[in-house]
Amino acid sequence: MLLSACIAIGMMVGYKMNEKPENSLVDVSDYPLDSMMMTGRVEELIRFIESKYVTKINSNELIETALTAVFEKLDPHSMYLSPEELEEVNDQMDGAYNGIGIENFLIDDTVNISSVIQNGPADKAGLRAFDKIISINDQVVAGKSMEYSEIRSLLNQEKGTKIQLTVLRGKKVVPYSLSVDEVPVRTVVSEFIPDIKTVLIRIERFGSNTYKEFMEDVEKYFANNSAHHLIIDLRDNPGGFLPEATNILCQIFEEKDKLLLYTEGRNSKKNEYKSNGKRFFKVDQVAVLIDENSASASEIIAGAIQDWDRGVIIGRRSYGKGLVQEQYNLTNGGAIRLTVARYYTPSGRSIQRDYADRDTYDGDFGERYRNGDLFHKDSISNKNGDKYYTQILRREVSGFGGITPDIFIPLDSVYKDEQIFGYKSFLSEFAFKYVSLHKNEIPDMIKLFNEWKLPASIYREFEGYIKTHSDSTTVFNEVTVKKLERELKSNVARYMFDKKTYQANEILQDEFVISAIRAIKENKTTALKNK
Repeated sequence: MLLSACIAIGMMVGYKMNEKPENSLVDVSDYPLDSMMMTGRVEELIRFIESKYVTKINSNELIETALTAVFEKLDPHSMYLSPEELEEVNDQMDGAYNGIGIENFLIDDTVNISSVIQNGPADKAGLRAFDKIISINDQVVAGKSMEYSEIRSLLNQEKGTKIQLTVLRGKKVVPYSLSVDEVPVRTVVSEFIPDIKTVLIRIERFGSNTYKEFMEDVEKYFANNSAHHLIIDLRDNPGGFLPEATNILCQIFEEKDKLLLYTEGRNSKKNEYKSNGKRFFKVDQVAVLIDENSASASEIIAGAIQDWDRGVIIGRRSYGKGLVQEQYNLTNGGAIRLTVARYYTPSGRSIQRDYADRDTYDGDFGERYRNGDLFHKDSISNKNGDKYYTQILRREVSGFGGITPDIFIPLDSVYKDEQIFGYKSFLSEFAFKYVSLHKNEIPDMIKLFNEWKLPASIYREFEGYIKTHSDSTTVFNEVTVKKLERELKSNVARYMFDKKTYQANEILQDEFVISAIRAIKENKTTALKNK
């Protein structure tokens, strides 16, 4: 339960390449790794099993199991990716994928469309949020115990493939015909805060188009002098392509040849990444938002800005992933990611957490929750590690297990109750179901939201949902309701409004953003003090 908030890190926290090839996410090796994996003792063992074992076995499954076991003996971020896993990750990182352009929940054995991507095939065909997919190409998919990966494979076909969908909209069954096409996946969302002339840019991950998207949003506001300051939101950002992060840093630092980070490993020489001096717009004050799920490339940006006293880091200590991977394609369509170096911030910090004990490493989030690291700046774990100092103001910064922020934002104290904390994982799905059932009441609900209230009945419904989907026996008394009110309202609003309207409203209630706005108003981002 405690680890649920870390799921977003997934596989993406495990890769960071020294270079990004022109058309690929990987550096291609000079030797046939796939052949090496299948020669000698492993190949001999598989041959014996295939020929002598009492029942027929799947040799490919055995090989993948063996590969996985090998990587379990290495660091946490070296790994084998099956062809299916690699395809899914590439879809996330390549800036586009072949599909119909929907976001969805699989609820009660039925795919529910939660949003339709603008200008994608589904949008052009007329599909809407809250539609339920009944069948795909005459194959019934609703009400069956199908793995989501099976349903996904039916929708993510080759570009140009015709797909027939039947959806349930309310009580009406509606047929649709559409063609699979390339669907863009944006990694950057921005919002302008006019009263302080600041652009808030949220980066969800560092994909192949992230820098381009970042510059488009920066230009929109900085080119005409509407904006002077920048808030970069890296919360829950698991990392991605290193060049995308360093290119963004080059727009933060005006000077040329300023060290942004360096990498070094046993078999790889020291490699320095420096600013190029080609900043296109003047950015005055900078604030960076991070949390316990900000990893890898996110930590590179936060670490460089902190080490050079270029801006203020706000939030909670980051994930602590400072290993560099190179990726090698295998002939079976999969790949391996192999750690080849560590990366270091300009002050020399390696912010990689200790992984000598894998159980301790994997259980880090739960330990941080229990020892108060998420609720108090001065927790024991934050005091460990070597001492380092920023390059300009000589402020002491921690070198232990991630980037420690300058301004600490605790996890809401209501979540000190472990059972209440466990409800977080149910909020999004419940909110979607609630709005889908109460769509006709939405105009009245919007009025209530403007007054920042929710219908009292929603808490009874959430209590029933929790009891149905968990072994909880909690009774939702007045105290419990008050504790959940903020999160519940936020999640319901996510599905009531379009994304732009939701974000504009949400940032006004966001403690991280409120703190960043205060820091900019008080000029704390350019005249930092120990907090």
